[in-house]
Amino acid sequence: MIAVLESYQCSKTGDPSDMEDVTVVTESFAAVIDGATNVSGRMIDGSTPGQHASRLVAESIQSLTGHEEIREIIELINRRFIAFYKQYDMFEAVQKKPYLQLSATMMLYSHHHRKVWAIGDAQCMLNGQHVQNQKVVDQITANARALLVEAEQVMGRTQAQIQEDDQSFELIKPLIQSQYQFQNGHPNHPYSYSVINGFHIHEASIVELIVQRDTTILILASDGYPKLEDTLEEMEAFLARSIQEDPLCIRTNKSVKGVTNGRISYDDRSYLSYRSIA
Repeated sequence: MIAVLESYQCSKTGDPSDMEDVTVVTESFAAVIDGATNVSGRMIDGSTPGQHASRLVAESIQSLTGHEEIREIIELINRRFIAFYKQYDMFEAVQKKPYLQLSATMMLYSHHHRKVWAIGDAQCMLNGQHVQNQKVVDQITANARALLVEAEQVMGRTQAQIQEDDQSFELIKPLIQSQYQFQNGHPNHPYSYSVINGFHIHEASIVELIVQRDTTILILASDGYPKLEDTLEEMEAFLARSIQEDPLCIRTNKSVKGVTNGRISYDDRSYLSYRSIA
């Protein structure tokens, strides 16, 4: 079974209704799921595409019996996504314009298989070993935003003014929409990255980690934390220092969003630590 030690979630706005992360714990699985930020501007039945994506993944995990391998799990999730697209008459549109797709990353632990599977850039720590899939496309878009914000400062805007009214995400949005063309592309492509979106994921893009019997504590987290530490308290403290040192998120912690426009952090964050008990 899985014994939860600590669990925490907080949205980037501080409003739980804006949260696009979901954590799931069953007898057999533990997961942190991160729904992608809305770059389409569309809401579907009052929720963002990222909220729908994380919910569908969570519901799929909750329906598992416990013995499934990752390929079977992905197939189940994909069927739910395709059914959603068809229900909302989106199936053709999401293939023509991938940025309209529901998408999410996932860090999933299987107690039966004693494995962690990573799809996308969620994070985990196994006995002090930190694992995260960094995306080249995120570095490009974060650097583009940093350039825009730095240029604004050179032209005379203060940090406080930018924090109050930051248009940089809107300016790089076309670039982020373009990166969706590389979702689940061939692993050899420099801009390719894996994501759950209802369509095929190359098996080579799925990171698989073996959880040894002597592993005592496992930590799963979304990328709303810039660094994983041994405890939630340490991670929250590191995040607070990071925000204080670089609230615009353009230097030490570059991101496509800053702690601006009323946000309390640059992204939603989720944390889950647990023991796996035989």
